[in-house]
Amino acid sequence: MDVSESAWALSRLYHTVINCRDLDESVAFYRLLGFEILNDRRNVVWPEFVAGIFGLGKAQGRGVLMVLPTDPDGPMMDLIEWVEPRATFPDPGARKQTVPRIIAFRTQNVHGAYQALTKAGVVFTQPPHTPDAALGIVGTACCYDPNGNIIEMIELQPGVRHSRANEALGGDKSH
Repeated sequence: MDVSESAWALSRLYHTVINCRDLDESVAFYRLLGFEILNDRRNVVWPEFVAGIFGLGKAQGRGVLMVLPTDPDGPMMDLIEWVEPRATFPDPGARKQTVPRIIAFRTQNVHGAYQALTKAGVVFTQPPHTPDAALGIVGTACCYDPNGNIIEMIELQPGVRHSRANEALGGDKSH
């Protein structure tokens, strides 16, 4: 079946939910990254149908929708501190043994982002990495958000949409 020609084809990414240990701390962190609050729902009681939509017995939480001002109609970050049921999070001490949850953002200056965020107290996994230029990547840097997610910041060469790893490393060049 060719989904692109169907009546229900997906058109774009709408929002991504980030489960939060502490909503206020998470909002402050994502503001450091440049996000702005689009809709503050910290004190909204969710209607009963929400639980059913997500396949849960009960569902309540505090939430804030955030968006990048450089892409106001783009995908939103929906930060949610679940009240019922409570969300669980990996132990920060076990990061090297836990499969990471990664959220990647493009940036115009990965080194500038690293310097500014380090100065603001954000912890990075390492300084920015500059891979082989054939990959089309200027640099990448990864830090942790307050919920244990890895936030990857990537600066690509002008005109590059994604890493050229397949091409540069001799793999399938069709995708």
